[in-house]
Amino acid sequence: MTFYPDVVGKLVIELRDDPAVDAIVAGRVRGFEPKSGDADGPKNYKAHVVIVQLASERISQTAVQRFTCAIRCYGLTPPQAAELRWACSNALHLAGGRLHDNGLHIYQTVDESGGEQLKDPDTDQPYQIFIVTGHASTLEVVPTGS
Repeated sequence: MTFYPDVVGKLVIELRDDPAVDAIVAGRVRGFEPKSGDADGPKNYKAHVVIVQLASERISQTAVQRFTCAIRCYGLTPPQAAELRWACSNALHLAGGRLHDNGLHIYQTVDESGGEQLKDPDTDQPYQIFIVTGHASTLEVVPTGS
């Protein structure tokens, strides 16, 4: 397996695997943009999450990056968007260290801000957005004893 220090894919997996998030979105957690069919207009909304990386910068003279991601939580209603935002926040905020199968170690994630009630300008679907920052490895981490 090739090592890539991209955190978005791993955050997608973490949110998909979270029972509270999955109970709302049924696996619809995406990186970068919604998938076709996630938001087809008022009568065809589906609850879903979109993670967009805003920044990823190396910390000088270390094998660590500081990343910033926007997490957009789309609901069928404004209250469901809020419920989804909190489910996602609970899954990521102060989640501690976790080592993924490809060797990416996410040291910590923090919910920094958010919770505004918004409407998607293209579909009018209600959503809330919050910002997550964190630190992760830029080199593959191999567990001791491996």
